[in-house]
Amino acid sequence: MYVLKASGEREEFDARKVRRTCIKAGAPEDLAEKIAAEVGKQVYDGISTHEILKITLRLLGRQPGAATRYSLKRAIMALGPAGFQFEKYMAEVLQNYGYATKVGQIIRGKCINHEVDIAAEKEGKKYMIECKYHNMPGIHTDVKVAMYTHARFLDLGNNFDYGWITCNTKLTQDAIKFADCVGLKVTCWGYPKKESLERLIEDKELYPVTVLQSLKSFTRERLFQAGLMLTKDLVETDIEKLRQRTGLQKGVLEKIVAEAKQVKYVE
Repeated sequence: MYVLKASGEREEFDARKVRRTCIKAGAPEDLAEKIAAEVGKQVYDGISTHEILKITLRLLGRQPGAATRYSLKRAIMALGPAGFQFEKYMAEVLQNYGYATKVGQIIRGKCINHEVDIAAEKEGKKYMIECKYHNMPGIHTDVKVAMYTHARFLDLGNNFDYGWITCNTKLTQDAIKFADCVGLKVTCWGYPKKESLERLIEDKELYPVTVLQSLKSFTRERLFQAGLMLTKDLVETDIEKLRQRTGLQKGVLEKIVAEAKQVKYVE
């Protein structure tokens, strides 16, 4: 039985992947086993990974918070449609790892001025970070992005010690090969294994507010405008202060904060 991925590729269905992902999302092993078995009963040849996601999310609804964590990749894509919120989100993630960050700076290079997505600094080292954002599944960040990021870094060489690509999708093998060859740091979906985007998020529970299932678009924009990008910001801020910052009604905030607490703490 084969599954159709968002990229158009076909791969054999593996129920163990569903089980592993459910456990990673916080579901107990017995529930993960049941969900994997139930998904296995419902799949058919040519089913899309998106449809498998929908089935799994519905079944994960039995475990508070787990369905939300399972849909992390979708939630990051929901930061769009443009890439600016992803840049702000990445800056906040990096701040939680000890980096000082500035978003959207215009910096003069040897030849031209450049708008740098994120300028970061840690332990005396300065990083020029190019954020590549896609709001549709199945699109990989290719070698052209790695090449122009390196070219920009070379022009800005007097200002930075390292170039760095971050992206919310996977990187092509040629892009990885080129980045390794020229010394570009990379943080993307699934790569590098111990410091991938999802690993950085999950290790410190830096979930974007867009993981919240109950979040409406109007509420999301109000949170963004108030600089509230992370679920932990909602959990750690007093309701009255949230109301003052966002202008949202107390009842709306209480609902999303209650859901944010389920996301933050794995049961």
